Amino acid sequence: AAPVETGRTPFPSDGLGSPIVSPPTAPRSPAPPPTAVDTRRSEAYYETKTTIFGALIEAIDLTQLARLDVDSAREEIRDIVNEIIAIKSIVMSISEQEDLLDDICNDVLGFGPLEPLLARDDIADIMVNGAGTVYIEVQGKIQRTPIRFRDNQQLLNICQRIVSQIGRRVDESSPICDARLPDGSRVNTIVPPLAIDGPALTIRKFKKDKLTLDQLVRFGTITPQGAEILRIIGRSRINTLVSGGTGSGKTTLLNCLTQFIDHDERIITCEDAAELQLQQPHVVRLETRPPNLEGEGQVTMRD
Repeated sequence: AAPVETGRTPFPSDGLGSPIVSPPTAPRSPAPPPTAVDTRRSEAYYETKTTIFGALIEAIDLTQLARLDVDSAREEIRDIVNEIIAIKSIVMSISEQEDLLDDICNDVLGFGPLEPLLARDDIADIMVNGAGTVYIEVQGKIQRTPIRFRDNQQLLNICQRIVSQIGRRVDESSPICDARLPDGSRVNTIVPPLAIDGPALTIRKFKKDKLTLDQLVRFGTITPQGAEILRIIGRSRINTLVSGGTGSGKTTLLNCLTQFIDHDERIITCEDAAELQLQQPHVVRLETRPPNLEGEGQVTMRD
């Protein structure tokens, strides 16, 4: 049959072997991360908190406070703060006063504004970009929070408090440090002069409920056949290398594998920052150590 003229210039074609090309679409700009508006924290609140906190530091005996347990220390701080509020005739609602008491107790005894975020089990990551910017990751989505620090000095003090718990330091001479929280959560901090806008703090939290290999199969992370191979590897004491990018689940998988180690075995772990959560009773946990100010005392993994 003769070809029918349609009035259009035909495009050259390779027939069925030609590649399928999608029609061009207009580029879409990425949506900004969701932000939260703080309805409780006003500038007046922070100014009042700064005033009361300064009076508290002048009135309290930090040496005596260090000898008390956490609950007793909190009660001591609450009593002094209530006295300061009464003496200075500060007018606050009951809810504001309770928030203020909790915030000041967290500043003195804990990790300051981070305490409410650390108490939430649904948060995977906490990211602090200077005193006024705090992001969290929940269910794979990053969102900004209304949490903020009094100033960069308070943030720096909290960074130093975290790393000092495991015998490390972070300052101008050593501005990058990896550490961990008491629950094993991974911490990285970078301070000025490397961090231009104030200290940068990142906390990768560990969930309280530890995953098992059966759960990984149920979630579709690994096939049943792959899980069976890992069970055999775990019980056969075969040398195994677990590798992957940041956040890919190396520690989670290794924790799953260690569940198959017999409880009558002696286990020794060597880590730069202790993260493994082994359930066996006979475990020796070792951690490397960076050099001190004089460049001495370093203990590496090879040691």
